Amino acid sequence: MDHRSPALCPLGVNGGEYPHWSVPQILDLAANLHAAFVELSVRRVMSAGGPAVAAEARRRGLGVHVGAMVSELPEAFVAARAVESPLIVAVDDAIERMDRSRAESLAAFARQAVELLDRPGHESIRLALENSVIRITRLPEDLLAVIEAVGHPRFGLNFDADNFYNAGIEPFPYAYELLRTHILQVHVKDSGRYIPAVHGDGRRVLHRAGGNVVCLPVGSGAVNWAGLITRFQQDGYRGPVSLEPHLLPHEMAPAMEADAEFLRRAGWVR
Repeated sequence: MDHRSPALCPLGVNGGEYPHWSVPQILDLAANLHAAFVELSVRRVMSAGGPAVAAEARRRGLGVHVGAMVSELPEAFVAARAVESPLIVAVDDAIERMDRSRAESLAAFARQAVELLDRPGHESIRLALENSVIRITRLPEDLLAVIEAVGHPRFGLNFDADNFYNAGIEPFPYAYELLRTHILQVHVKDSGRYIPAVHGDGRRVLHRAGGNVVCLPVGSGAVNWAGLITRFQQDGYRGPVSLEPHLLPHEMAPAMEADAEFLRRAGWVR
């Protein structure tokens, strides 16, 4: 019997949670957390300059993942090449169009995704579509339809369990069981229903399909992170894990520190 501990996943920081910080500040936070990478938006990379961002990240021993809206995918691949990113995380704002049927929309998106992935110079880049709280990326069944339409070995999912909870979908085991073989990256945060008498009115409140929620320390909210982490380990997931608490600006860095400690105690990330 093999009693070796499971390999640990690389930890990252989603810089999209810090629009008020400079790129060096975000990189410093990630380095202080002993993270392996940061996620930066395509706009942030392009405005700061891809080569400059890549140099600053390398100096701190960090990789860079690029975040983008689906409508920004051509620019995202340019940014990914500039920072030598292995992964683009895309949030849907354009897969389904009002002037196209569902089948036509999926086919058009699939053509674009495959063309970009197969373009010379993009061989080392993977594309992960994030499940969101709205649109075609809300339901796991619809996500499967998109993944099957694209049908590319470097196209998959950025699995966000808390987004599923916020969308009124059971994250685990339901969504995970349907999507687990397609997961390229995981976003980590947690939340619970907002109770004014408990949480007060000094919190950032998110208005979701299942009701109003507030972000909570990972492991203390509605997402079954203990069970989910165990399954990720049992199923051999070794991919990137990125922190992204949706909190007020002054709360986010301490929250990321606490969440990183939770994940390390669970034996999931290095």
